[in-house]
Amino acid sequence: MKEMIYSAFGLTWRLPFPCPEMGTPRADSAVDVQVSLGQVPEALPQARDAGPFQQVTPEAVLFSFPGVASYLVQNGDEIIIQPEPGAPETRLRLFLLGTAAALLLHQRSILPLHASGIRTPHGAVLFTGHSGFGKSTLLATFLERGYAMLTDDVAAIRLDGNGRPLVAPSYPHFKLWADSAELLHKATENLERVRPELEKFAVPAAVALDDRPLPLHTVYVLTPTNEPGLRLEPLQDARKFNVFLDHTWQKMALKRMNRHAEHFRQSVAIANQIRLRRVYRPEKPFQPYALADLIEADFLA
Repeated sequence: MKEMIYSAFGLTWRLPFPCPEMGTPRADSAVDVQVSLGQVPEALPQARDAGPFQQVTPEAVLFSFPGVASYLVQNGDEIIIQPEPGAPETRLRLFLLGTAAALLLHQRSILPLHASGIRTPHGAVLFTGHSGFGKSTLLATFLERGYAMLTDDVAAIRLDGNGRPLVAPSYPHFKLWADSAELLHKATENLERVRPELEKFAVPAAVALDDRPLPLHTVYVLTPTNEPGLRLEPLQDARKFNVFLDHTWQKMALKRMNRHAEHFRQSVAIANQIRLRRVYRPEKPFQPYALADLIEADFLA
């Protein structure tokens, strides 16, 4: 099969299979990340705290998803995938663009925040929070308002030569649960499920993503509560820094990757330069349009 070249997270990727989630393939160019199908080792020598599904060294991470594949992510520029028999390519791509990509970004000293985000006149605006808190639903709501998509699920943040935090675009797909799609009046009949057992769907963005990274302006932390009404709370000092500790992808692997100190330095540098807001919203009903109104008024102020 012909190899395909794509752009995601500010990097150029060469893949051994088509990846429709990553949009239109690029012409031949210098490649930052080589992805290939092949054999991976059963274990990594000198792996610390090695477990049955993840082994970590400073140079490499080996992890497995039963029924799907094993992945070896190493040196910040290579991912080897060993599929299990009969594993669908959709599942291979799901974990490639999630866990494997996040680990590779760590290896390249790029911080992968668990967040969705949009382009605004003031810079990148990200929505973070735990799974199911409405990040992708809020992204879809802003796309309806004409904002351009920046990322979904994994936000790749790096510090430029002047120490400013920049967010690289990911790829032109996002994910919606069935109830969120219904709330936003989006049909799911022709959409592919993220996993066969889940009522969660992959939604293609209407337009290709702008390749340019964008300075980070504000991060909104979505926080469901039992209280009525919506409200914003500005975060300061250590509470800003803790957002990055709490919502970094694969944060439990950082110490074993020998990148704990680097992540601390990155988080402090980013938090000191941006606005952070905790957004309290009722657990039910979820009100994406009212929530978008509140957030939009804040970042445009």
